[in-house]
Parts: sequence; C-alpha cells; structure tokens
Amino acid sequence: MPPIPASRRRPLDRGGAPALTVLCIAQDVAVRELVPRVLRFDKVLVTADFSEAFMMATAEMPDIAFVELGIGDGAGLSLVHHLKALVADLSVVTLATKKNLDAAANALSLGASGLLLMPLSGDDVLSSVWGIKQRLVERAERDRLERAAAVSARATGWIARIAEIAEATDRTSAARELVEILVEVTSAKGAAVYLAGDTPQELVLGAASPGLDSAPTTGTEKHILDTFATPRRLLAVPLGSRNVAAGYVLLDEDKPRVPAATGADPPIDGIIRLLANVAATAIAMLGERERAARGGAAIKDPTSSAYSFAYYVDVAGREIGRARRYNRRFAIVTMVYEPIPGQPALSPTEYADRLLATIHDTDVLARVDENEFHLLLPETSGLGAHSVRRRIARLGSGEKSVTSRALLVGAAAFPTDGQDLGKLLRVARLRAEASKTSVVHRLDPESTTVPDLLEMLIWETVNAAPARQTSAVRPIELAAAEAQTLAQAVVADAQRGGAATIVVAHHTDLCLGAAVRSALGHDADKIALHALDLRSVPGCERIEALAIIAEHGAYALVARNDDGLLRGAHAADPLLADVLAERLGRAAGVRVIG
Repeated sequence: MPPIPASRRRPLDRGGAPALTVLCIAQDVAVRELVPRVLRFDKVLVTADFSEAFMMATAEMPDIAFVELGIGDGAGLSLVHHLKALVADLSVVTLATKKNLDAAANALSLGASGLLLMPLSGDDVLSSVWGIKQRLVERAERDRLERAAAVSARATGWIARIAEIAEATDRTSAARELVEILVEVTSAKGAAVYLAGDTPQELVLGAASPGLDSAPTTGTEKHILDTFATPRRLLAVPLGSRNVAAGYVLLDEDKPRVPAATGADPPIDGIIRLLANVAATAIAMLGERERAARGGAAIKDPTSSAYSFAYYVDVAGREIGRARRYNRRFAIVTMVYEPIPGQPALSPTEYADRLLATIHDTDVLARVDENEFHLLLPETSGLGAHSVRRRIARLGSGEKSVTSRALLVGAAAFPTDGQDLGKLLRVARLRAEASKTSVVHRLDPESTTVPDLLEMLIWETVNAAPARQTSAVRPIELAAAEAQTLAQAVVADAQRGGAATIVVAHHTDLCLGAAVRSALGHDADKIALHALDLRSVPGCERIEALAIIAEHGAYALVARNDDGLLRGAHAADPLLADVLAERLGRAAGVRVIG
C-alpha cells in the first residue's frame, strides 16, 4: 500500500483513531439519520441520489461507503461496481432487507466487503468502520517506521560529514560547514552556529546563513535566546553533550511542525540533536587544538619538567567547573623551596623531577616562580591534600636531601577552603608561609617521646618571642572540665568539613578522650578516631593529648594533668599535629597517619 499523501493525513477522533470520510447512499430515512449520529466524529456524507453519490465519491475519496441495495428499485447493486472503480481502496458495505439477499450475494462477488441486514443498529455501523480504522492506523505506523528508517539511513552519512569538520582549519570554518550541513538536512530557511566564548555563558557567532545574517555577533546565552531566537520562533539546540559545551545551533524552520501522532513525517529533532552532539565533540577538539597552537611552548615550563602557571590556571579553572557541576572535590598545594645556606641545594629541575616522582600521573605540577611550585590534585579531599603534603615534606634522600625547614608547603581544598581559584591560591599560600615559622622546625629530632615533646613545647612558649601567626604554639593552663569543653568545641569544628582524623589519649577516668567521644556522638562515619591508652607508657601516666587533622585545618594539644589542672601547649599547626599524632601512635605501638 503506498504511503499516505501529506494532503490526506487525518485528524484524530476522540478515541485516538484516525477520522474517516464516510459516504452513506440510502433511501431509508432511518439509515440516513443513524449513520451521522453514530459516526459524529467522522466526516459523513449522506445522499439518496445516484448522481450526487458519484460526485461525492469523486470529490471526497471516502474510506467506506454504506450502500442500500434496494435503492432505485434494486439498482443499488450497480453502485458497488462503479464506486470501486472510482476509489480503488474503498470499502463498500451493503445494506439489505431479507428480500434483497440474492442481490447481496452478487454484491459480494462484485467487491463489497460486508453485508448488514436492515434495520441497522449503531453497533452494526461501528463494527463496520472499526476494522477500517485499525487498518489505517497500521498503515500509518508502517509508513512512519519506513520514513524513520530512511532518515536514520541518511543520518549515518550526515554524521560522517559532520565528524569531518574536526579537520577544518579553525572553529569558524567548522561553523560554516556545519551551517551548510544543517540547512541541507533540515531544509530550514536559515541556520546560525554560535560558539562558546572565553567566559562562561558567552556565545560568539561562528557562522550564519543569509536567512539569519542579522544574528547578534556576541552575547550571553540568555540574551541571544531571549532577544533573538525566541521572538523569531527559532529552534535552539545546544551544541554539547554531558561533558562538552561548545555553543548553540539556531534553525529557522521552513514550516510549522505537525505533531507526530497525526501521521506526519518523523520529527527531525532527534537527528538534529544527535548531529549537534557529534558537532560539539568535533568543535571542542578544534578548540583544544587552537588553544594548544596559541599556547605553544607556554604549556611547559622552559627550564623544568613542570607545566607553566598559565596552563595550570586554565586546567584549574576547568577543574573548578567540573567540581561545581558534578559535586566533586579537588585540592591544590603550594610549595616554596628555600635552600638553607651552607647545605647542598636542588636546582628547580631536580626539585621538579623529585616532585613528579612523588605525585600521581593525574596530578598537575606547575612552576610559578624560581623556587615556587603549585600542585593540582583532582578528586582529592582536604585529608588527601594533607597526605600529599606529608609525602612532599619527606622528599629526597642522599647527598641533596630536602629538609622540612627548606620546604614551605600549604594546602587548600575545594569547596571547604574556597570556591574560586583565587581564594584557594591565597589560602594555600598563607598556609605555606605559616609553615615557615612552625615550632616543628625548632624541635630536637633526637627527642622522640611524648613527654620530650611536651617539655620542648613548654620551653617554646616560655622562651620564644611572641609569634603573630595563627599557627604559633601557645601555652595552656585549664581545669580538666574546661579542657574537655575546649576539646569538644575543636572536634565540633573539625566535623564541619566532613572527614577528619583524630588521635587522643584516653583512659577510663574523665579525660580528653571521653570529651572527644561525647562530641562525636553516633554520627561519625567520616571520622577516623584513634583513642590510645598511654598510662602504661613510661612518662605518659598523666599526659593528656589531642591531635586533629581535618579537611580545613589541624589542631594539636598536649599537656600534663596535675591534680585536675592541665598545663601544656596547643597550636593550630598542621606540622605539629602530624608530629604529635605520630608520636602518640608510636608510644601506643600503632600507626595512625600515613
């Protein structure tokens, strides 16, 4: 059966089936009244005249005809043959009384599709047209599937052509080729391709066909869509996929769309969006190639194995965009290498090579200044950044080792410490500067016990000049109850960032360990708690200690309990928190940090 011409595509009745054109030729008045009443959602033509019946059939091309065989003293039989000759696919249902049964048999031999005995009922009429409606639905669906298959077959060629635009000389040339292909595919009156600009949401006109040559050359996505595309009723399709946003396509369609349920050609939207996804990937590849061509050697630092700071900023900006969009984490680390006079020093190249041997392949190392490096850590939390900071602090061995005094390291995590690159860089730099004055650099490395550490910190608070840094070690003298309140407040602040590692001296009496457990409560899934009983360790019988390493900072407290009064020192110093946690773990015979 040939496809349904566009001129004969049908509206639907209230049941969702296609409406029919029905011709009723009958002398019986009851029949002429019944058929239109029953088929009130279809187009019904009623007549009792032979000549008028032929004119109606010729002009309206009905789908079904009800013919009363007794019309014209039995001449209705000839109507079956003539109507079938006028409309080849017409279904003719004959209406007969008992005395016309012989003529009804002849009518079936002449091509009639059915016989109804008079008087008619509404069910008889509905049963006659229902089969025809079903056949029309099946034929329309078959036509739709055939057209969709044809479009899909052509789409393979279109996809191949669009993929080739990745070989264009630049994004503007690719946009011109894309405009030509889209106009050909969609038969649109005009098309325009906007490319992603240098800032988020900015669009730049790449190419436009003559029909849309008045399109604005630049603007935000909202401005272009609201002031240009929407008033002109243009179809706007994003040039993008899940991880790629390359711009927008605007199409000025030649004719209004007809809902697919009416039997219209299959909607081209799916094909257009598929082509737009392929084009987005191709244009994004071109953009990366252009960016690399512009940057050239600027991607790499000329004197070391690290990347340039400009490339680092570009990668970090994209990492921030992904982290915001997909709720991910990442961190940055600032490292300043300051060789100590009189000791062997590493060159920037040697230092960069040692850093690269320490970090993962997915991390990005950039050189900012003579001895300043920045490290980008994708998918890394604040605790992960602390771990990287420790690995970096242990860099080197042999003749040219890197001591902690020579290396300033500070870390910052997204979004805990900031949600833009400028804020994260400032936080990491401030923490690196604070590490320069850390008390850890002045501790005696040969004194490794917790009591030794306590004595050295007390000496530091008494004899060292007052320091202005927030990480400076300060004396503490509190009643046990007040110290427990302080510990609870610090633990609550540590939980604000989510994950944390807590190492605390604990025993059965009232102590900091009990305060920490109370502050954590039952909702501490992300807290790694190490409650260590040190009473059997010589010199630690009256030691109270707490080391917290959190997403957004660190804290260390160590004191001696003298009859309910805690005397010691504390500081918000990541290096001191690492040293205290390590020595507490060593005293208890366990490893608490990496």
